Amino acid sequence: MVALFTVGVLAAAPSAPAQGYESDNESASVETRAQPTKIKAGAKCAKKGKTKGVFTCKRVKGKLVWVRTVKKTVQQAVVLDALCSTSTYTSQVSGLKCSSTTITFNSSGLPSAGTPMMVGITATNQQYPRTHNYSLSFPRVAQSSTTTVTPDAGAIGVAIDGVPLFSPWTQAALREHALDMGELDSCGGHAGRGDDYHYHIAPKCLIEELGKTHVDVKKLPIGIANDANPILALGWFDKANDVESRLDSCRAMKDTSGKYFYNVQQQSKWDILNCFVSKVQKTSRDSWTQRTDSTGAEIVGAKVAMTITASSTVKASGTECSVMQGTLRDQSVINTDQSVTKSSANTAIFYCEPLCYAEFFEPTGNFPGRSVYYERVTSRCPAGFNPNSLPLFTPYLGPNLGKRAAK
Repeated sequence: MVALFTVGVLAAAPSAPAQGYESDNESASVETRAQPTKIKAGAKCAKKGKTKGVFTCKRVKGKLVWVRTVKKTVQQAVVLDALCSTSTYTSQVSGLKCSSTTITFNSSGLPSAGTPMMVGITATNQQYPRTHNYSLSFPRVAQSSTTTVTPDAGAIGVAIDGVPLFSPWTQAALREHALDMGELDSCGGHAGRGDDYHYHIAPKCLIEELGKTHVDVKKLPIGIANDANPILALGWFDKANDVESRLDSCRAMKDTSGKYFYNVQQQSKWDILNCFVSKVQKTSRDSWTQRTDSTGAEIVGAKVAMTITASSTVKASGTECSVMQGTLRDQSVINTDQSVTKSSANTAIFYCEPLCYAEFFEPTGNFPGRSVYYERVTSRCPAGFNPNSLPLFTPYLGPNLGKRAAK
């Protein structure tokens, strides 16, 4: 592993943390100070090369004396228990509690309002960012491990806005990078098979929202990995903090207290971590309701060549209606007479409830390529939601074609 980073990175949590700490009393809690020591510069020492704190025993004019080897201007930025301070997290996180052993909190799994979720995706699975109910729990201190673990497709942690962090790999059998597949939006995320929004790479929009003070001045985390180590974005705004050359193969290094942290990549492909350096934990529980179609069958989304240009959620009569608009790109579409044509039209997909949705489905029968048909059901849309205001596609009205399970 790399040597300790000595110019001010996240420090470890206090050795005797307060029980049930939930307030901001230690928030931001950033002190700039030299490491404590009783040694004075110029005082006599016994062994050349011995170090203590910021001092090293050196021979000066024939005498062994303590010499300050870290300048006073290069001080350690100490973050007091940052992951137990509500000020570290965005308002999407709630119920933060810390005991002597655990950190727990809740989230809806959605980033802040105004985040351009899904925009820029060119290969959609027709999933929507919908509200979830996450309960997350992390050890207060990461547990050591004798081996590193390379993550497969799936969750690797959570960002400080309560949105899950995933490995870069898609759910395909092959290890395909979600960015290369055109499945990620401009913020580095997308909605998965469970309509769960998550980041596959560094949460770019969140980091920009947090800003330089959070990221590079106070050096606060932008996430927590599933092995309980913090995730930082040092150097994102201030290149003087760039630690890229000091990271190990897992994208980890140790802070001044000897504790690990990960640091996200600041350029393409914006990796978060490559492997876990500490013991991986089960960190989250979720409760949510799977979308169903008019027959009661679960909707899990078919792949469609559609560039997403707008995404929104409409609250209508207490119902959450998810809407995405975009442009098809030479997508094979089955017509009512079962002919197949290529379409590059502007259109929209949406889902409110089992009797109010419009989406493309892949048939179970034999049709060329990845042909899809557009099913539109609007027999019971909630008051306040008008599907006719959207650029809807011509629906398929022929014999039942079945719906192929998502791959």
